[in-house]
Amino acid sequence: MPAAGILDEVPGDLGVLLWRSVRNVALWASTPAAQRGALFCGGAADVREADVGRLPVEPELVAPLSVMVRLLETPARMDVMRMVNACRRVSLWAEQRGSLATALEFMQAAAQTAPQVAALAYAVGRLARRRAEYDRAESWYGRAIVQARRTGDWRTYALGYSGLGNLNTQKGNFPVARRAQMRGLRAALRHNLTDLQGIAFHDLFVTHIETGAGADSTSLAARAFAAYGADHPFVPRLAYDLAYHWTLQGYFEQALSVASAMEHVFDAPAELALVLGLVARAAGGTANVRVFEEARTRLDDVLGAGAEYDTAARALLGVSYGAGSLKRWELAEATALRALEIANQRREGRVVMAAEAALSFVRSRPEPSPRIEPEEVQAVLAGEFVRALRRRPALAGA
Repeated sequence: MPAAGILDEVPGDLGVLLWRSVRNVALWASTPAAQRGALFCGGAADVREADVGRLPVEPELVAPLSVMVRLLETPARMDVMRMVNACRRVSLWAEQRGSLATALEFMQAAAQTAPQVAALAYAVGRLARRRAEYDRAESWYGRAIVQARRTGDWRTYALGYSGLGNLNTQKGNFPVARRAQMRGLRAALRHNLTDLQGIAFHDLFVTHIETGAGADSTSLAARAFAAYGADHPFVPRLAYDLAYHWTLQGYFEQALSVASAMEHVFDAPAELALVLGLVARAAGGTANVRVFEEARTRLDDVLGAGAEYDTAARALLGVSYGAGSLKRWELAEATALRALEIANQRREGRVVMAAEAALSFVRSRPEPSPRIEPEEVQAVLAGEFVRALRRRPALAGA
């Protein structure tokens, strides 16, 4: 049933109201403008207004749901961009509470309402990728790229290729990912989009991490940081990826300093989970039992909330490796198995391979690797990131 994920995520009458609302918007958007006046039966708006009035609707939803009620009253005269804005507001509300299926359906309704806006199609692709709906994500990224090229929206054009690259990285198809990322980088360079150059270098850095391709990974991270600037909202994500990369290389002290500086930056549970998993991994590598236990306990609390976080498996792998470094083998194996189960459910090929590698690692029970002293570039970059992170306020959902 279309949009049934809303009913799974939002219980009770509010879920039914949201489901009916998004179905109505989708029907209205797919109907030629000349025929919209006859869409909804008389009295439908009165019923919906009563629903909104009697339900414990959160304040963020009152205004957008009121717009969707007025759609039932005057479908022929409803302003398109007003409806787009209402759908986007519901989508943002749902994404911030971890209800990604609901967020995706309302963003798709917005994109169907204004198909000429490439940025909306890109937003649908991004949410579908987070939901691991890969075919749907690829289709919407493709729409975004085509529409952006048609309208000269080069920012969305570059972002579309970045999204395709991230999608294929998530699936484990790294050659295709790198080709998309290079196209995004070329577009950003050609049109002097400095922040998108940062995104492109950042994407390429992540691909290098996953493939182990060459020794220039840290230089890509440095170029991304330079293009972003210290105050860019994506710097915390870059900091996470760099600290993760350092845990793979054995630079645990630097990884822990950067990861610890990130804890105040994210309030959104999905991203906080990733940071806590990284802290646990780096703390295990430095034999810091207290910090490891604090991070593991806080991660259990975050994941115990019951929401379907797309970061859960990766966060758990951090705990597994951290536990392995501390020779707590039973905890390491149980956590890796849990991560593998989640990754298989979400069909995340890259994370499945990582979880299988973690299981193999903990079952072999190796001796801890000796700590590696960082080169000057690692020490300098770590200091720059820590300073940049500590001076910024908490960015909920950044």
